[in-house]
Amino acid sequence: MTERKVGVFICHCGGNISDVVDVKAVREDAAKREDVVLATDFRFMCSNEGQERLQKEIRDRGLDGVVVACCTPKMYEDLFRGQAGEAGMNPYLLEIANIREQCSYAHRHEPAKATEKAKLLVGAQVEKVRRLRPLDVKTAAIQPGVAVIGGGIAGIHASILLGSLGHKVTLIEKSPTIGGNMARTVKTFPTDDCAMCTLSPKMNEAYNHPNVDLLTYAEVVDARRSPGKFTLTVEKKPRYVTDACIGCNRCTEKCPISTAKSPIQVDSEWDAGLQRRKAIYLPFPQALPQLWTIDADHCFYFQRDGACRICAKVCPANAIDYTMKPERVDIEVGAVIVATGFREYDPTPLRHLAYGRHPNVVTQMQAARMLDSMGPTHGSVARPSDGKPADTIVMVQCVGSRGAPGDPSVHEYCSRVCCMVAVKHAQLIKKARPDTEVYILYNDLRAYGKGFEEYYAHSMELGVKYVRGLPGSVRPQGEKLLVDVDDMLTGRRLRIPADLVVLSAALEPSPVDDLLAALHLDKTPDGFVKEYHAKINPTETQVKGVFVAGCAQGPKDITDTIAQAGAAAMSAAVFLGSGEMTLNPLIAEIDPALCRACDRCTEVCEFDAVHVDPGRLLAVVDETACEGCGKCTVVCPTGAITVRQFKRPQIVASIDALAPLAVAP
Repeated sequence: MTERKVGVFICHCGGNISDVVDVKAVREDAAKREDVVLATDFRFMCSNEGQERLQKEIRDRGLDGVVVACCTPKMYEDLFRGQAGEAGMNPYLLEIANIREQCSYAHRHEPAKATEKAKLLVGAQVEKVRRLRPLDVKTAAIQPGVAVIGGGIAGIHASILLGSLGHKVTLIEKSPTIGGNMARTVKTFPTDDCAMCTLSPKMNEAYNHPNVDLLTYAEVVDARRSPGKFTLTVEKKPRYVTDACIGCNRCTEKCPISTAKSPIQVDSEWDAGLQRRKAIYLPFPQALPQLWTIDADHCFYFQRDGACRICAKVCPANAIDYTMKPERVDIEVGAVIVATGFREYDPTPLRHLAYGRHPNVVTQMQAARMLDSMGPTHGSVARPSDGKPADTIVMVQCVGSRGAPGDPSVHEYCSRVCCMVAVKHAQLIKKARPDTEVYILYNDLRAYGKGFEEYYAHSMELGVKYVRGLPGSVRPQGEKLLVDVDDMLTGRRLRIPADLVVLSAALEPSPVDDLLAALHLDKTPDGFVKEYHAKINPTETQVKGVFVAGCAQGPKDITDTIAQAGAAAMSAAVFLGSGEMTLNPLIAEIDPALCRACDRCTEVCEFDAVHVDPGRLLAVVDETACEGCGKCTVVCPTGAITVRQFKRPQIVASIDALAPLAVAP
């Protein structure tokens, strides 16, 4: 093995490491390692001074290997490699020894053991670095353009920003209109601004923006990646209504579906199932584009062999076209923003709350639709069973959220917005009808944002009653619903006769598993899109060029959604603005002498990055697609496929250094 000049740089991390780990002892141990010509420590290696010091030592001492003992490589590995490259050393001769998360954080109360572990981790990385080889850094041109998937407020805001920066944007929305869930929320907390008054101008701006191409009633069905480019296959579903539509609404007025005598009744998605819609419809008055859509699954023409053509007969613009077919188009872009939003949890499995079994138990989204003056009850919060105004309303928090670990019917996470949604609706109800009794049954009330605490306090001034405790049961009693709850603050059991029970249901990730799989994106245990790093890269994903925004990444309110959408847009703009991307050199490679073309590597590769060349009977790695995950190396029966910088000698040397007493002679 060629003699190397290795430098070890140990970071104090401002005390996060040095308050637990004896940095001096780690430094002295590292200095004794073979080929180590420098072992030093510094208070903040990530600071400008720390980076300058790293570069100076590389230049002055001619280092051809570096170990930085600091925090997780997710945070600063790229930074340190970049600095090493600028100093003249191959960036891939640098490794991180994580002595913060794996030592000082994990063993805070055992400093001696933490120090010994840090010595071993640094030693293992020194042994690995001694065996590393320089890697070539390759780049690829980035395709212009961005695809934004999801037409809610996050997708709309990101599209407008990117379009205004001169990027061509394709905004893809699966429903017939953009607007998303925000369009249904009526008011926004904590200011009680009209949601549609805030959203509608942004919808119009996106719709009319010269750099934004809108694809509604369309879904991404496949995604392929090549150097600097994503090719998305988008299926445009047929509306059966052409662009000649003038929006006269005659078709909807005459459509027989969902009328009193119709055998087909269709729940309105816009009104959360509280009223019916026709088979040909516009989701809501401000919908964009202003194009009606025929729901073929519930239309007499499609379901009864052309038995009904009323919409075509009454259309003055001849805009009805029953022959439309699904159309697939390929879109080539350099970046993708996933802004697929959320859906409301279905509380039906929680039988003690009677949702789905009693019409007067609704969700907060349904309550929001009632509060809309253009909604199913024209702004009056009423009992769905008979339409009478609800005089006593009980709101139940944490429905489907903060559940017991391991319970598949609920989620462990907090949905963040539910408390303030309940406070908002309670206030709106009390302002409209002060005599209405409103109870909020809660576990912990979380008023965490700007102005939220004052908003919550104001609701109490209006007479909203808060009971700390969640109901054991909701059951009918005459025309009322009897809500049983133990008040944890007073120790009393309450039985509240309610006209309406409103459940603050959890926010769930939209069902987009196929999309995430096509883009090779990971999910968190909760099912949301996993960001690259929750603190320093909250809008990036592990796939270069793919970004995430809004509730696709996790539950959040409108303010945070817009903020993250703006950050995602800027991240995408920076990525595209560079014009080229650095390809990951830490990828799989094949030893032709050992490969027997068994195809097992192809079967397990999630990135379609390896295939067998039938002419040469040899596995071939696509360097632009491989992510270096190493799954192929595990299944290879001959050891023919390995990941660069993770060869057997490098791994074995690291293991030997980590457990010197456990290695067989």
